[in-house]
Amino acid sequence: LFRSDPTRGVFFMVYYFRMKLLFLGGPGTGKSTVGNRLANDLNWPWISSGAILRESKEQWVIERLKTAQLFDDEMVSELVFSRLSGIENAIIDGYPRTLKQAEIIVDRGLKIDYIVELVVPFEEIMRRLSLRGRSQDVPEIIEERQADYERSRNEIVAYLVGNGVKLLTVDGVGEVDEVYKRTVSIIRNEINNNLK
Repeated sequence: LFRSDPTRGVFFMVYYFRMKLLFLGGPGTGKSTVGNRLANDLNWPWISSGAILRESKEQWVIERLKTAQLFDDEMVSELVFSRLSGIENAIIDGYPRTLKQAEIIVDRGLKIDYIVELVVPFEEIMRRLSLRGRSQDVPEIIEERQADYERSRNEIVAYLVGNGVKLLTVDGVGEVDEVYKRTVSIIRNEINNNLK
């Protein structure tokens, strides 16, 4: 997809643009898989709030994880912003998760160029998550997580779009390669349209 024409398309972003893409999607949509792959192909940092918490060497984070204490919006934001310091290009995944975190993004002047949202029908999400076989992937918990996501998603998107961030919606149904190519194509087309 990239290597056949490295001077055009998404690689254009690397050479001519500095941008941050925020990947959004509920549980089972594949946003982390697609976002991480795009970050690898572009050689951009993939900044995942979940991965930051899991991989942190900071003692206060380790202690909170050990005791299952929650992280408030300011704590999570500090960790994400520390990884974004001095970085011009990034794929951001799993942040913001709340309206307050979206407000922190705007208040601190972090420029997000695009929200890339992977959208998958709930029946397909149920099918995908049931195949994973994790103990928390039971219908009641999946429904609850999806409802939580949709509530916070609507607030976050409305707020960020209202503050000038462009929303790109991607059909997340299909094999990973297919969804990945679709995502790249939508981003590429958006950038090309902005160049006209």
